[in-house]
Amino acid sequence: MQFSSSSDSWSSGALSRSTIGWIAVGLLLLGVVAWVAYSYLGWVLFGLFTYYVGRPITRRLSRWISSRSLAAGLTLTFIIVPILLFIAAFLSVALGQALTFLSSDAVATVVANLPISTTGLPEDPVELVVALSQSTDVSSALGQFGVAVGAFAATLFNVFLMLLFAFFLLIEDQKLSRWFQTNVLGTDSLATDYLRRVDRGLTSVFFGYTLTIFVIIVLAAIIYSVFNFLSPANLDIPSVMLLAVVTGVFTLIPLVGRSVVYAFIVGILAIDALQINPALLWIPIVFFLLMVLVFDNVVRTYIRPYLSGKTYDMGLVMFAYLVGPALFGWYGIFMGPLVMVVVVEFIVNVLPRFANVEPEEGDSVDDEPLDHELGGGAVEYDESPDSEGGVSPS
Repeated sequence: MQFSSSSDSWSSGALSRSTIGWIAVGLLLLGVVAWVAYSYLGWVLFGLFTYYVGRPITRRLSRWISSRSLAAGLTLTFIIVPILLFIAAFLSVALGQALTFLSSDAVATVVANLPISTTGLPEDPVELVVALSQSTDVSSALGQFGVAVGAFAATLFNVFLMLLFAFFLLIEDQKLSRWFQTNVLGTDSLATDYLRRVDRGLTSVFFGYTLTIFVIIVLAAIIYSVFNFLSPANLDIPSVMLLAVVTGVFTLIPLVGRSVVYAFIVGILAIDALQINPALLWIPIVFFLLMVLVFDNVVRTYIRPYLSGKTYDMGLVMFAYLVGPALFGWYGIFMGPLVMVVVVEFIVNVLPRFANVEPEEGDSVDDEPLDHELGGGAVEYDESPDSEGGVSPS
């Protein structure tokens, strides 16, 4: 079979039969890729999130490590694996508590209420196996156990695929970007300008806001723990870690987000103070004033501009994170911000050009460095796969 190297059939006004055939093949292949991506949509989005979280760190490690694959592997190891280990540790603690419960006096009550009668079980091992195999309750339990094991194995496999996808993007993103710009989109095209802006937006949302929430969670946990250590008369904040996580998540709610959590904590402390000693009511009041006037100002003035900048309005980010899971399920926490960035960047930077209105001065990606400076200039993020830079203090 001989293929023509001429591009006349592609550039001419009339499409030849060969050109139409290749377009059909291309659409078919695109459909197959789309079907595969849709089948693993949640894990693809999880991998994309992992890529944007790990990319700035990988770029910085690449300054001292010549192997990009090694830098990407270290990034995934120290970002994703610790999260998985934390989940495993949580499950281990829960299992330990369950075993402690089973070793207590409540075992007799639990055994007495089991759906399987244990009084008439045979003592011979063979007869015991036969009796259990003939029991419908045991068969149902075994079936449910098999489903649980299958779901667990499938989840592990999907996590492995997600890590491979993120690893591939971390080591090949620059090559993919250059190839598409050179062969498909064009270096100075509107599509390239738009995708660069989307890339910067996703970096800001996925890396910047995620890191901001994590830092606030850690600081809140430290503050709550110190308060419990110094508070008199057992006037403690309950469930420190849970409330710290809620404090970080409520950062996405504009204006009153964290204040709602503070008010809830103050309410609990005030009730405890009234029961212990009404003279201790000054402690919840001082706690609320310190959190609102000191901690919140530190977050607004230093932490948020330093890490996440002001790329998008916090209200948009909040709706993206809240509406996403409601619409798409568990992976909506990644899909919501992705849809927000794609739509906002299109409306702001592409739609005006359809009306023959040029973007305002300074809005063009070509006028900005690829290492876009977020917020107050404390941290620079490598926003484009084309750049060799990383996260660097300015």
